[in-house]
Amino acid sequence: MIVSSAAVAGACSDDEGGPSAPAVGGEGGEPAEAAGGMSGNPSGGSIQLGGAAGAAGESGGESGAAGMPPMPSAGEVCAACGATECTAELDACTANPECGPWLTCLTACDDAACVDACDAQYADVARVYYGVYSCLCDSCEEACAVGGACDKQCVDAEPLAPTNVIPDTLADTGLFVGGEGGAGGAGGAAGGVLGAGALELAPYVYSFEPKYPLWADGAAKDRYIYIPRCSTIDTTDMDHWRFPVGTRLWKHFTVGSNATAQRVETRMLHRHGPGEADWLFAAYQWDVNAPDDPSLAISVPSGVMNANGTTHDIPGFGQCTNCHNKLSEKVLGFGAFQLSHAGQGLTIERISQLGWLTTPAPEGFEPPGTPVQQAALGYLHGNCGGCHNSNGQLPAQSPMLLRLLVGQTTYVATDTVTTTVGIATVNGNVALNGKPRIDPMMPSNSTILLRMQDRATFPMPPIASKVPDTAGGVADITAWVNSIQ
Repeated sequence: MIVSSAAVAGACSDDEGGPSAPAVGGEGGEPAEAAGGMSGNPSGGSIQLGGAAGAAGESGGESGAAGMPPMPSAGEVCAACGATECTAELDACTANPECGPWLTCLTACDDAACVDACDAQYADVARVYYGVYSCLCDSCEEACAVGGACDKQCVDAEPLAPTNVIPDTLADTGLFVGGEGGAGGAGGAAGGVLGAGALELAPYVYSFEPKYPLWADGAAKDRYIYIPRCSTIDTTDMDHWRFPVGTRLWKHFTVGSNATAQRVETRMLHRHGPGEADWLFAAYQWDVNAPDDPSLAISVPSGVMNANGTTHDIPGFGQCTNCHNKLSEKVLGFGAFQLSHAGQGLTIERISQLGWLTTPAPEGFEPPGTPVQQAALGYLHGNCGGCHNSNGQLPAQSPMLLRLLVGQTTYVATDTVTTTVGIATVNGNVALNGKPRIDPMMPSNSTILLRMQDRATFPMPPIASKVPDTAGGVADITAWVNSIQ
């Protein structure tokens, strides 16, 4: 697409977040962010661009007297400058499938109302199009600063205020429309208290699925994330993402199937401050008699065994920190490998296009090796790498490192292979000590597999599971062991 002068002029001529800006829904529980969170001084009227008809205005520019061409509009002057000074930003936006439609929308604009409507319609990509605005106004301020447009800045109109106090109920965490947004925090989209049946997700909440989910004895899980509207995830170190202050993640656990299925627990992680330890961990137990009322899903910091008459255990605070504190980022299922898929919800490709990452990686990452090797490395990454990594250093003597790293692109060079295949187990249990962690062609002598299949003597994981993942992880690791020559 060729970026017309109308497009660039529109980007420089008007402010965002008009009161009538439309809200645009997303798919699968991912509505677009609210459009009213941007500030600036209204331009005070239409800017005639002399171009194509705007979606919210009349066709631009009148013909010059006696057939003479019209005088260039302020937008055309801005466009001429931007085409020289902001080529990279404009080209990147055009090539981005999330930003490109916004630019196309602006191309048709003749006035401020149209530009406001485009910004609101594509509010999800605001983190990207702010870069276009910024370049145009930094490089071409004299040509593009029309009506105070270059004074615009990103403002989050409805933030979830960070809190280091665990909200009493799930309704108070900000996950649903009408929630309180945390102790002392800003309310959700509608304000008030949720009642039975009010399970509409807040508009700033996005669903996601990890490629290698953590085994939870067959429980179904739904996952959601919120990051502040004007923030990004620092991916300078692609192996360890640094989430912005205010980030919240939630995970529902539904136990049983068909008529017996019930939502038993929802967990929340929340970064409330800039320090590495400034994370809040909370678990909420749903009321068995009010399965659709999050205001009755209460915080259970000590955990609950066999919650709601099921075999599912809700972890206590200590168990949460024991798992999550072995990684500096604390988050286990939202990262480079976990989001590198073409499934439902947010993927690394989409959040790269939406500007969530300081270092975009739209192509994603895959474990190296054959499909059998990839399945095994991925399962161990998702189910064991949260504890067994260079930060966790488990065991202390001869650590077993099962977390994938983006720089290890050769199968034989991965930490998983070099610290498991043929490496002796160091364990106080005599039945395990000295045996290979992975013994090629010998599943029955590989201690990783022995522990994965055990839930009584030396289980792995040692908590949060009562049933081995026989059809999933055990099968994948067995196939891998049998493939090693």
